[in-house]
Amino acid sequence: MVAIKKCALLIAAGEISEKVFKKIYSEKKLCVAIDGGYNYCIDSGFIPDVVIGDFDSLDHSSINEEIISVYQESQEETDLSKAINWTLSKGIKDIEIIGVESGRSDHILGVYAALAELDQEKMTTINLQVHLNDFLVTYIPKNKAFEFNLLKNTHLSLFCLSDSIVSLKGVEWELERENMGFSTRGIHNYSREQIVEFIIHSGGPALFFIQR
Repeated sequence: MVAIKKCALLIAAGEISEKVFKKIYSEKKLCVAIDGGYNYCIDSGFIPDVVIGDFDSLDHSSINEEIISVYQESQEETDLSKAINWTLSKGIKDIEIIGVESGRSDHILGVYAALAELDQEKMTTINLQVHLNDFLVTYIPKNKAFEFNLLKNTHLSLFCLSDSIVSLKGVEWELERENMGFSTRGIHNYSREQIVEFIIHSGGPALFFIQR
């Protein structure tokens, strides 16, 4: 099952827009429930392929026997980190994440900390996106050029997770090899061209928010 699926959908236990979920769910994707995200899957009427975590918010005995169960007790990383790293270890190149909104404030911040911890060199061959109710977030490692095909006046925001040198073209406020750290500088931008280009020359990673 894992080997033949090229894209994974990681389902966490936070708030999930039914409209967004219906758009991205597919039986062709490897559905990985992250701990309590299993309950969302069952309540929605489908069985995930995998469930992973330390099961602190899930009764392990309730898991369907047909599902691959990956128990990871470590407290050194979050269940989201465990799920991403497990998925990467299976050779999957396209990863989508949903269910990371609502809940405890530290857990929400921990989502972005988990992305900041990823090995950027390994991530240059990976496509990773986070589906929020109002934004689609793309993970961008350094030295990987991105082109986004967007409607004009699409609301965009950019957050670098470390001190970086970046270029951003096709937007209201462009950047040309400018220094940008973790700050509010990249918030509230807008596409002015159909194609928006972005690259991190050094530093990174960055998170690129595109409003739905």
